[in-house]
Amino acid sequence: MITKNYIQLINIKKVYDDGYIAVQDINISINKGEFVTLLGPSGCGKTTILKMLAGFDMPTTGQIMVDGIDIKELPINQRPTATVFQDYALFPNMNVYQNVTYGLKVMRKPLRDVSPKIKEEGNNIYRIAIKKAALEIKKIEIQQGKLLRQLVKLDEVYKTHPEVTNIKNMRHAQFVMKQNYFLKKLKENYGDEAEFRISRANKQREWRYLVGRRIWKINRLIKYDMVGLNKWERLYFELKKWYLYKMTTDSRYDRLTNEYTRLDNLSSYWQNYPMTTLSNFEKKNISRKLTREEIKNKANELIQLVGLTGNENKYPTELSGGMQQRVALARALVVEPDILLLDEPLSALDAKVRQQMQLELKRLHNELGITFILVTHDQEEALTLSTKVVVMSKGRVEQIDSPKRIYDSPRNEWVASFIGKANLFNGVYSGANKIEFADETFNVADSAVRKFKPNSQVKFMIRPEDIYFVEPDKGIIKGRVVESIYKGQMYSVRVKWKNFIIMVESTKQINSNTTVGLDWETSHIHVMLDKAQRNPNEFRF
Repeated sequence: MITKNYIQLINIKKVYDDGYIAVQDINISINKGEFVTLLGPSGCGKTTILKMLAGFDMPTTGQIMVDGIDIKELPINQRPTATVFQDYALFPNMNVYQNVTYGLKVMRKPLRDVSPKIKEEGNNIYRIAIKKAALEIKKIEIQQGKLLRQLVKLDEVYKTHPEVTNIKNMRHAQFVMKQNYFLKKLKENYGDEAEFRISRANKQREWRYLVGRRIWKINRLIKYDMVGLNKWERLYFELKKWYLYKMTTDSRYDRLTNEYTRLDNLSSYWQNYPMTTLSNFEKKNISRKLTREEIKNKANELIQLVGLTGNENKYPTELSGGMQQRVALARALVVEPDILLLDEPLSALDAKVRQQMQLELKRLHNELGITFILVTHDQEEALTLSTKVVVMSKGRVEQIDSPKRIYDSPRNEWVASFIGKANLFNGVYSGANKIEFADETFNVADSAVRKFKPNSQVKFMIRPEDIYFVEPDKGIIKGRVVESIYKGQMYSVRVKWKNFIIMVESTKQINSNTTVGLDWETSHIHVMLDKAQRNPNEFRF
């Protein structure tokens, strides 16, 4: 039975520390058992989404729901996923059998029949843990109360001393006092030459020395008595005293704040302590490790399923790229994940092996019935394997649909041009199922223009394989062949009509400079709103 909305990515956004927005406004729903492909060019954010599903990365905002549970905070080993990486990530010091069984050795199997004694022991552990956690939380709350009162008192101290408000500008005040004091002395001793003396002192870096010597003398006098200090020296002394006081109180405030935060984190730990204790008990008493026989049977079953029989004792360096990919698949599937994540697993293979592995992935999906999520930039791979395709561009979702609808009915011109080849033209929908383009009128199917208003600026698409050659006078349009390239199964032909080049794919050989007629079915014209007229969020999900 298919579970709808088994996986839900809700308002996912990922912003890295340098401010780069990898993905935003991501809303995707995946049914259980589907084969979903995240398709798009490099840098569109598809691998970022896969990493967040696997737990290798955390979304900045949003939810990752699996079967109604938000797994965003779950560690990798507690998620119902397994990942096949682009570079396979096999252990080079282990043979095929050891690589496949690696996950099974740490895997635990739930016990079907748990004895009443173990159940009662678990309940006792839970009750004791709750009491212990409650006592610890009470102690922590008392300590937090004391710290909070100290922090409030420290704030009050600042408020009751008006001098504290001037402490921020103390360094500037010190400089001004020193400058005014020495300027006065210089004027008394040198008169009109004072300005010249000041500039020379600055130039020769004597100013700091003069100031430093005077401050040193003031500090010596302070040790004994304040007698003999003028008003500037007394003010400096007071400011220095308050500055030192502020440094001390700031340090104390920071220490108290850090302690308060530590206690808050400790309180959170004790609140979760009962559940943590019970889960540890369950791991030990309500589940068990797999036996050697069970590990052997499961490993052999997967080795046979992916076609590795006879290679159990070979090491990764002794295997081809396709065989290494099979080992990576077997290692991921043997732990029985609910979701298999595939990060461009076929990109390193040559064309023929890639096609074989595509069929292998399709077969495995049909036999196992679990949810597959594939990341790729290969359009053919996405259309061949998937039951649902998510087309992405610049960190956003452009369209989510079945492979057939993605290809035949793209939502906008970007999807139309990215998926396969397309002849795209700008026109005007004049009404009555007609489009005007290049001083010509073309009929279209009612279903293609039902949602458009007359005189709307539109963009329409015809796939090259939907156009066929006829006699020059029997076609919808007539043009001249400018290029014909043989590509094995068919010819790729470029036809010039008026000032436009139309791409046609045909099994017929047409020589260059031949005048031909082009014809198509009205149902093969797909119409979209022009980018300038549509709502920018219309095709966002």
